[in-house]
Amino acid sequence: MKIKRFDPLFAKPAHGGTILADRVIPEGMNEPFSHAYGYLLNGRSMMGHAHPTDEIYVVMSGTGHVIVGGRNAKVKTGDVAVIPPDEYHTMLCTEDDAAPFKWAALWWPHIAGEAGESTEEISVARFDSAGKASEPAVPSRMKTPFEHSFEHLSPGEKRPSRSEKEGVYIILSGNADISAGNERAALSAGDVVGLPPGENVLLEAKSGDVFFIYLRWPVK
Repeated sequence: MKIKRFDPLFAKPAHGGTILADRVIPEGMNEPFSHAYGYLLNGRSMMGHAHPTDEIYVVMSGTGHVIVGGRNAKVKTGDVAVIPPDEYHTMLCTEDDAAPFKWAALWWPHIAGEAGESTEEISVARFDSAGKASEPAVPSRMKTPFEHSFEHLSPGEKRPSRSEKEGVYIILSGNADISAGNERAALSAGDVVGLPPGENVLLEAKSGDVFFIYLRWPVK
């Protein structure tokens, strides 16, 4: 079981006002996508750019704006925004936003589907915990090389799981304990924990509502 957390001490400037770290997913995993953290302080913006890959932004903390093809969407912790291929896009943290505005960017070679089609609105997935244990974490118009779901645990709730696939939990809020085999660890918002395939995993919410995203993919 491996845990990764964004460390500003290892960040470097990129894309204008954006600061990037080297990885989101723990070392040694075989994830089918590229990834990097980004964050903005108040009054800063990312340098606009476009690329041929599919991409999502998972908002890890704070509030800000994602701008795609001239369209603007206000986003907050837990939102997942679609960046279609070849669409000019940027990120913005205004003076009125909650900073640091931090996100995890995941991108991969374009998978044919609706993701490249223009829409009037930016596609953003938001988890509604009312009466739900899980729901898709990426807007349906985006095809992904991984399975995905939003998950929620109230304090004291437990989530046992076992999968033959490799995967990660991306913790968005709350505090939890996790066990996998003989390993134990405490988790908090911002942690990304790699889940070993073929092992029994138990996640227990300790304090606060624990919201997290579960990504999984076939073992290579």
